[in-house]
Amino acid sequence: MNRDFKIARRAWIVALVFFLACFIPSLGDWDMMNGGYAMIVLSGFVCMTAVITALMFRSRGKQAEALLSGTGEFITEWSIPADLWREILQRQYEEEKSAKKMLLRIVWFFCITIGGGFIIYDPEAGVWVAAMLLFVMVATGLAATLTPGARLRRLSTTETRVRVGKKCVMLGDELHSWSMVGSWLQGVDLETEEGRYWLRVRYAFITRTGVQEEQVLLPVPPAEMPKAELAVAELTKLKRDKPPAIQV
Repeated sequence: MNRDFKIARRAWIVALVFFLACFIPSLGDWDMMNGGYAMIVLSGFVCMTAVITALMFRSRGKQAEALLSGTGEFITEWSIPADLWREILQRQYEEEKSAKKMLLRIVWFFCITIGGGFIIYDPEAGVWVAAMLLFVMVATGLAATLTPGARLRRLSTTETRVRVGKKCVMLGDELHSWSMVGSWLQGVDLETEEGRYWLRVRYAFITRTGVQEEQVLLPVPPAEMPKAELAVAELTKLKRDKPPAIQV
């Protein structure tokens, strides 16, 4: 079972747990204005998010299976020496850490604004909503701090191999896809620095806060340059600077 299928399975479990949690305030005869309503809203939101996550990663898992088997829209693949693999992972770690700090500031801004608004509108009930949003702030803060390092450690133990398809790429066991609705490939560039080569693949997708861009660095050993150039040529044909819906 590939990594995306595993994530989908865990997401279904989370969805079930928080769906059941929605009934706790009613079964426990809680006062809805003193925490019950806030718990139902938060549990329902987490449940809905988990269901969407499960469906999305199930679709991604099918893509990963096709790429691993060399079928579908497979382009090419190559292995990476351990020293180059470590260098590129460290570079990605620094870039990801910086990007997540920026995203965290946006999430915290909305949490503070919404929580403060509830307290001003209804001081007694609003404090419970604010407490839940404070929990979200703590959780997202921990995620932004810990996930880049966890990703670095995980990729350090995976197969040191790159796979490239027309709608996705794999770095080790990690899939990056732009095949979902509202996502698109922005570009791919072959870069070099001090004798090291890598492909920088840029893709984007639409979120509630606008367009979010993601980047992945695919290390390229000198001996595998022809395969990398093939990948650049094929992916460049498919790149878009804007979402398909607003192409002109």
